Amino acid sequence: MDEAPQPVSPKMLSDTVFVRRVLIFVGIVALAAALYVLSDILLLIFGSILVAVVLRAIARPIRKSTPLGEKPALLIALLGVFALVGLAGYLFGSKISAQLTAVVQSLPEAAKQLSNTIPVSSVQDFVKGSSIGDLIMSAFSWGTTLVGAIATLVVVIVAGIYIAVDPDIYRRGLVKLFPQPSQPQIKATLDDAGDALTQWLGGQVLAMIMIGILIAVGLALVGVPSALGLGLIAGITEFVPIIGPVLGAIPALLLAFTQDWNTVIWTLAVFVVVQQIESNVIMPLVMGSKVSVPPAVGLFAVVAIGVLFGPLGLLLGYPLAIVIDVAVRRLYVHEMLGEDVKLGVEDAESDADDDA
Repeated sequence: MDEAPQPVSPKMLSDTVFVRRVLIFVGIVALAAALYVLSDILLLIFGSILVAVVLRAIARPIRKSTPLGEKPALLIALLGVFALVGLAGYLFGSKISAQLTAVVQSLPEAAKQLSNTIPVSSVQDFVKGSSIGDLIMSAFSWGTTLVGAIATLVVVIVAGIYIAVDPDIYRRGLVKLFPQPSQPQIKATLDDAGDALTQWLGGQVLAMIMIGILIAVGLALVGVPSALGLGLIAGITEFVPIIGPVLGAIPALLLAFTQDWNTVIWTLAVFVVVQQIESNVIMPLVMGSKVSVPPAVGLFAVVAIGVLFGPLGLLLGYPLAIVIDVAVRRLYVHEMLGEDVKLGVEDAESDADDDA
């Protein structure tokens, strides 16, 4: 006759629960450590997603206005981007290249002159000693490694093209990593994040072009050398909201310092005026209220992500903040707390309806 199973004692059950909780905690810590170690790779993946978002946003109106399918429209969008970049390079490439070379060659001497004027041993000593100062110096050193930056850009663009061709396969794979009851919420969050990034990227690209042109014209008028190259730098750094304009102004101010103090003052005035135009005219015009991250939240998010993950984190900090904001609003505030919240894109649509 079979013996009756022995009942599990409360002590054994308690020990089992304790061991399980310890293993879960260790697993979470190990996962967080692995993600931190692989942060550069994860940021490159996020950069590739941004490239895919841009390509698909360009292809969308082509697909809607023509009988072409999704992939042919995407191919036309990709060829159009390459043609536009190639045309710009053909028309202005040699001049921009010469001016950028002049900027790179002139900056060390300008920094040396500045360090001789300011009572510090070097400009680096002036900014180091804080996490933000170290981040700024690492951003400049990372930007000067031209080969590494180009290789990184090529990888991001190629991966972005692959993602743009068939994003659903990656989306489905990510969603399946979560428990099945949570998958509808994860899908909705990904959709909302994609819409928010599309809106922000479209407005940001237009703003970068406008800011670059205004800065180049303004610097040329006040007599700063290599104004076209400095305008290009200012337009590119505009991709990083709040902090980017400050970083873009530093090379221009250093070169202006090699002229005289009047040129420095006029250069500073150019950047201040352009930033006022951006805040009060350009951004409301091209962005509206479609994507709204409070300025203080955006500032600290960019700084925090930059300090944690270095120059790549600084570059991608704001779009990451947009995605985090969407996820927190939908998954935590709405799903867990039960609060009735609206996301940035939905807010813009409801505000437009209210205005109407």
